[in-house]
Amino acid sequence: MAGLTDTSEFSRWRRTSPFAIVFFVRGTIEQIRVYGQLLVTLGLAFLLVRARELAGDLIPVAILVIVVVAVLRYWFFRFRVTGDRILIRQGILKKTALDLPMDRIQAVNVERSLIDRLLGLVKVSVDTAGSGAVEAVIPSVRAALADRIRAQVAASRRVGGAPHADADRPADGVTSQPGDERRPSHVAEEGLAGEAPEGGLSRQAITDPSPGEVMMKLPHGDTVRIGLRFLGESVFWPLPLLLIVPMDPRDLLRYVAGSLGYLEPISRDQVPRDYVANLAELIFRAGLVAVLVALGATFAIYQAFKTWYGFKLYRDGAAYRTRAGLFTQHEVVVQSVKVQRATLSQNIVDRCFRRFRLTVQPVSADAEVLEVPLLGARMAEVLRARLFGREGGGLTLLPGSRAMVRVSPHYIGALTVKIAAAPALSIPAIVFLFTGASPAWAEFSLVWALIWTVAGGIIALQRWRRWGYVHDDDGMAVRSGFVARKVDAFLFRKVQSVTVKQSPMQRLKGLSTLEMQLAGESVAVPYIEHRVACRLRDYILYKVESNPRWH
Repeated sequence: MAGLTDTSEFSRWRRTSPFAIVFFVRGTIEQIRVYGQLLVTLGLAFLLVRARELAGDLIPVAILVIVVVAVLRYWFFRFRVTGDRILIRQGILKKTALDLPMDRIQAVNVERSLIDRLLGLVKVSVDTAGSGAVEAVIPSVRAALADRIRAQVAASRRVGGAPHADADRPADGVTSQPGDERRPSHVAEEGLAGEAPEGGLSRQAITDPSPGEVMMKLPHGDTVRIGLRFLGESVFWPLPLLLIVPMDPRDLLRYVAGSLGYLEPISRDQVPRDYVANLAELIFRAGLVAVLVALGATFAIYQAFKTWYGFKLYRDGAAYRTRAGLFTQHEVVVQSVKVQRATLSQNIVDRCFRRFRLTVQPVSADAEVLEVPLLGARMAEVLRARLFGREGGGLTLLPGSRAMVRVSPHYIGALTVKIAAAPALSIPAIVFLFTGASPAWAEFSLVWALIWTVAGGIIALQRWRRWGYVHDDDGMAVRSGFVARKVDAFLFRKVQSVTVKQSPMQRLKGLSTLEMQLAGESVAVPYIEHRVACRLRDYILYKVESNPRWH
């Protein structure tokens, strides 16, 4: 592999490796699938009805056409990397010329399929600021190309303008430093110092990695935990439970409704046989459920190993890079100066393991996000401190932090009305159209409204307990969720717009909802004091307008 100092290797017009034909075959098939769905449908109908014997001749011809088109696309695809830009020429009939200046490149991502890894090749994808998707893909090239592009992007930032002032500084860690009055004391209060380092790394390796050093590795045990999280998040696991329901749910509802007088009563002879009494059948169903759950867990763990096997998190100067994959090895790079938002989430399974999932969103909404699938609290705070640098020293990503300020309790009543009003009123109204007013209808309406009010109140209380926020002079962290929890942290200078909203109930109570628009997603803090929301809005807009380093 050529070194990075070899400037002449990619500076002339070049073709990629002939193995890129496989990439172009896949792209040709996708284009045919998009533009030729109607043609394929009519063709299949013709073959099945009138000329089935022609299928044996047309299918090889179609395959040959796809291969020929892919070879031509490969032949006309050329690229060139100069000192300040990437040039790509491609197209058979419709010629396309792509010119990407180095100073516009946001991320250089690398993907290695199993065949690429055997041949020592990679697929390089380039994201630029403002693009809605990957803007350039160079398939089947050596890794030296990706290394050179990254080096030249870093060089262009140093030449074109001062880099992020805090991008390369040593992290302050998660403890207070002398003279740093903004460093929050709640970090030490969370008991993070006693947490064991992840991936078998020493404390020094986590808190003070040198450029290019591995900050974190994912052990196999954590990969299994990721698989169990996938299983817990899927809709598969409740379905097997239906197999051990004692009777048909419709018959059970009819029997209960008849017993309460809401429907015509039915006798026990009309109810299907009691499955609970049949112990052998109940045991068989429970065993079948156990087998299905085991199969689901096995598949989920396999998917976790397929995606996250060998996961490593690197820090290369001002950039953070992840690499993982069992068969296809995927690599994502995000420059710290381009970080728009950091999100730490935790579902029920993660809470059992005391672990979190971290995603880092760059400026472009459709660009690939950098994800750390499983990490502990201390590593999450270390990464937050490094990603935001000296800014955001008073923030936290931990959902259980005592620094979080809860929103107004009036949120509970408003959300209860929002959740319970529609079902509590609509169902009795529908029943009234069929049965009319009666004591049974009044009793049903009262019980139904009471059930939904209690359910809505419980949901609203849980949602209120999840809401919280904390901010300092440079940024804000917002906690939300219902069963799961997540914290979105961002810097004020990254905000694109700020809106203060008031509902009629909020106006009565002097409350507002503060909504901040980031790249591709908004973050809201509901039911805070109106004067606080307006003050924060004005301050955020001031930080955006007065800071020349907006990205």
